Amino acid sequence: MATIQTPYSHLHALIIDDMSVQQTTLRGQLASLGIHKIDQATTADEALRLVKSRPYGLILCDYNLNSKTDGQQFFEHLRDNDLLPPDCLFFMITAEGGYASVAAATEHKPDAYLLKPITAADIGERLKLMLEKRQALLPITQRLRRHDLPGAVSECDAMLAKKDRWFMQVLQMKGQTQLQLGRHEEAKGVYRQALDVRGDLVWAQLGMARAHKAAGQFEQARQIATDIIQSRDGDKHVAAYDVVAESLEAQGDMAGALWVLRDAAAVVPSARRHRLVGESAYRNGDLDAAKDSFQMVTKATKGSVIAQAQDTLSLAQTLVDRGEAKDALGLLAEGNTLHKNNPAFDNVALAIKAQAQVQAGDPDGALQTVQKARETMRKAKADFATVALAKAELMTGHEVAGLALMEKAVASDHENPRVKQLIGKALSDTGHEDKIAKIIEAAAAGLESRVKDAKTLFRDSRIDEALSAIESAVHDYPENTGVLLQAAQMNCLSLRLKKELNPAVVERVRLYLTRLDKLMPASDRVTQMQRYFRETVGALTEAAKASA
Repeated sequence: MATIQTPYSHLHALIIDDMSVQQTTLRGQLASLGIHKIDQATTADEALRLVKSRPYGLILCDYNLNSKTDGQQFFEHLRDNDLLPPDCLFFMITAEGGYASVAAATEHKPDAYLLKPITAADIGERLKLMLEKRQALLPITQRLRRHDLPGAVSECDAMLAKKDRWFMQVLQMKGQTQLQLGRHEEAKGVYRQALDVRGDLVWAQLGMARAHKAAGQFEQARQIATDIIQSRDGDKHVAAYDVVAESLEAQGDMAGALWVLRDAAAVVPSARRHRLVGESAYRNGDLDAAKDSFQMVTKATKGSVIAQAQDTLSLAQTLVDRGEAKDALGLLAEGNTLHKNNPAFDNVALAIKAQAQVQAGDPDGALQTVQKARETMRKAKADFATVALAKAELMTGHEVAGLALMEKAVASDHENPRVKQLIGKALSDTGHEDKIAKIIEAAAAGLESRVKDAKTLFRDSRIDEALSAIESAVHDYPENTGVLLQAAQMNCLSLRLKKELNPAVVERVRLYLTRLDKLMPASDRVTQMQRYFRETVGALTEAAKASA
């Protein structure tokens, strides 16, 4: 018998539900809509393997999977890790009448949510609407899928000229793309245009706040985001809390940022939100709040696809700092089972274990453990692992080694305020408060001196020597974000001054920007440098064409 062909027949669908009866029902409903390429999964782990192995056009996921990962957690994991293509529709199926308010406050919202009991007509009605929208926006999303951001802006302008029913949706996409391009002033113009039509559009207000933050106008960004939070139902928009917290942190108010993150976690008590609170609380020395937050995270994610080894390590370190060595050792032993064959866990766990053994009165065991931790440490970085080992060295009497690691951690990313907070806390915890200024300032000064010397050479028109100097700094500190940003800028400047599109230099800058994107995801500074690089290459390309 011939299969039914409908506008939905091209879709490859995935059903995620732990109830076989519901799976069968949904499969039949999709088949009646002409969808015949259907896969099924009963758990988030099984679904994750399928999503990673093939592209889907539609995912139907039950909110209550009755497992260690619920539907919302799974969806957010997919979005956070960029595992869903832009054209994949995600429908949440739920019996929870309050899910709409839950979804409204989250960072990622499904394309639709369907209340049980659902029918084929319910699915078909949502599909028709969403596919119509997807088709209308396809010229833009295709550009975005190819990472052609300028092309996406052009497509937005073409659609905006039509002034059809997708106008505001396209305006929102244009604003987001302008921010991704680092064009914060152009983005402000887009959001003003939207607010001129409707002054209460939260997405436009939030976009304006983000544009100000990207421009380094932190006070304006904070005020706009605060106004959103204080507006009617505005306290549910957790993204506004993020703008306030990031602006406060950029202004040096770390404690103020923590309080804002706490408020956001009260609105959306997700693992991600509690993790952010725990990390900030720990850096600020609020060990009670850090312990509570990390315990909530580890409990909520235990055995699920969203579990992170770092959560267990952060909780263990917090317990050690609170003097709860026995609990820390027990947690690390459990973590060895949960995160077995994970070198990222094993290495840091040894450093924390050594600290706990010192507290527990086992100095000989601590010395043996810290030796193992030292052997497994690949290279000192500006990270939690290096600081944990440095602390273990100090607590086992290896002061020279511990302080040297602290200095290397600062030098590895001398402009990172969070790393400086971690190091300052570790030095205080181990009785070395008197060395905080010396270690942090001296290490930072050394890097700043190297960058300054390179800049001086550049100003003296000794371009090749300047590049050699900054490349040497990059070689010594390959993950120092401040050095990488300077190296990217100076290489771009060399291209402009020499008026030559040198392929080796272009590739070098691309490498630096890729590294920066991993080290500083969603960073306004990196976005600005990406824009400068694109403009540099674009101008030289056009000049080459004109002279050909």
